[in-house]
Formats: sequence, C-alpha cells, structure tokens
Amino acid sequence: MKLVDIQPAIGSVIASLAVTDLRERTYLATYPGMISIGAARGVTNDVKFHQLATLVYGWMPRVVRIDPLYTSAAVDTLGAALWVTDASYKSIPVKRISDCLHSVVGASKLLHFANPDVFPIWDSNIEVFRKKPDSDITSVSQYMDYVGEVHSIRRETGFHEFYIEFCSAYSARLATNGVPTYSIGHVRAIEAAVFELAP
Repeated sequence: MKLVDIQPAIGSVIASLAVTDLRERTYLATYPGMISIGAARGVTNDVKFHQLATLVYGWMPRVVRIDPLYTSAAVDTLGAALWVTDASYKSIPVKRISDCLHSVVGASKLLHFANPDVFPIWDSNIEVFRKKPDSDITSVSQYMDYVGEVHSIRRETGFHEFYIEFCSAYSARLATNGVPTYSIGHVRAIEAAVFELAP
C-alpha cells in the first residue's frame, strides 16, 4: 500500500460529504471523545483497560470478551503502548492484548485510541483494500505489517499535501453532518482514507 493508492479518498470524501448511515455518523461524532479517554496518560490498571475495551467495542458489531487469564499482561502492554513512537512500536507485544480480547481487530482499535499517532485501526475492510492474498485478520504479524505500511506512507514525498487536502475534506464532512470539527493525526487520516476507499 502506497500514498498513490489512497489519493482518491480525497475526491471520494468531497463527493459524499453527507452521511446518511447513523453508525458512520456516530463514528465521526464520537472519535475525539474516545481519543481523549484512551490516550490520557496516567495510571493504567484493570479499570482503565476494562473501560477502554468497552468503549472500543461500541465501535464493533460484537460484544467485548475480556479474558481474565490475560488481563494483567494486557494492562501492562496498554501502559507501555501509551508511550511508544513510530520508531519503537515494534516493541509492543500486541498479542497480549489480542489474547485478552480474543481479537486482533479489537486490539488494534484499543491501541489506536490509546496512542492514535502510532497505531492505526485495522479490520476486514482494510484488508480487502490492501488486496493481500494471504489476508488473516487474526494475525498479529499481519497487523504489524499494516502498521509499518501506514508509517511508510507518512514518510512518502507528497504526504504532507495529501494530509492537508484530506483533512480539509474530512472537516467539511464533519461540518456537513453537524459534527463539531476536530483535527485528526497522520495515522488516522491514512486509516480513514483506506476505509473510505474500501469496497
């Protein structure tokens, strides 16, 4: 996946500013609140993990399943994930969170809301867009490959211009749908662009 692959998302957002699906509008409206809770640095304990996991699963079609056998390791991993950068994210044992939630997709969302500048959201729609023949959304290593692709796009020549244009279109969509405008980071812009183009 390269910058050229997600460029058409700008035109797609502009062409369909109004959102009629209430679930999609809810995603738009709740995103900044989710980030403010998830990325708050401080004490990371079972309570924060449970709260964030429950919030995250509000964005998913299934009920959260927190496995107590893995909660302690997942809490420690979440605490560490709050502080990593795009240079050190590979040190995070994502499997500890995915084991606890029984979902790599759930883990990706929890990690995104904890550290939105580093971890993108991942799901089956994104994998369809990436056109990986061996796609497996239960694979932590494939999620980490996707994280690497997102950060590679951030470093491409022309990304800054794409980011400004995409954010402008995204803000217009928020305003059109009566959602107070807010800024999104590089990682969210890329992930949102991919989701916009996913079949």
